[in-house]
Amino acid sequence: MTPFEIIAQTTQAISSNPNDAEAYKQRALTLCQMQQYEDAMADLNTLIDALHTDDPEIFQLRGTLHMQRGDKTSALNDLRHALDLDPSLMQKLTGEYKTNDKCTPSK
Repeated sequence: MTPFEIIAQTTQAISSNPNDAEAYKQRALTLCQMQQYEDAMADLNTLIDALHTDDPEIFQLRGTLHMQRGDKTSALNDLRHALDLDPSLMQKLTGEYKTNDKCTPSK
């Protein structure tokens, strides 16, 4: 499936169910990979602020995007929260920043 097909599919899912957290997450990841960072950030904000997700991957990705934008305070807050939710992320985060893979959260 192409990124554009994923965007279309997840957008349709969100239109059908505005509370579909998995669709927002998949769309945010795809948008990020397509370097559409502002749109990805909007989906991540929706997941965190409106849908109240506890997914550490979402906080990690938003923290990474904040860092790319130079907002170190917000990045630190999100990354700390991700670590609070999943302490095992510490090693994954260290590796992520060593390889400079800015937009792919650890799995």
